[in-house]
Amino acid sequence: MHGGHFIPKGKSSFHAFNPDNVHLQCPGCNLYGMKHGLAAQNYTVFMIEAYGKAYVDFMLDTANKPHKLYAADYKEMIQEFNAEINRLKGKLF
Repeated sequence: MHGGHFIPKGKSSFHAFNPDNVHLQCPGCNLYGMKHGLAAQNYTVFMIEAYGKAYVDFMLDTANKPHKLYAADYKEMIQEFNAEINRLKGKLF
């Protein structure tokens, strides 16, 4: 499985590290299907069902908004991501 980005990480510094922007996606859909198949349309439907149209519109409207991150921001994100990893590991065992 891949971590498929709804808004491509290379096109949006604003949503590159937003966990709501990344979901499990099969390699075929993530690599080929997003550009040449129906994966992008299906992903949009999934996002609207999961988060609502208003939030998806917000994500699309802010995709090109610059977002400067500093070392402290990255450290905070690392702590939050590690806490989430540990929480999920606890569910596995």
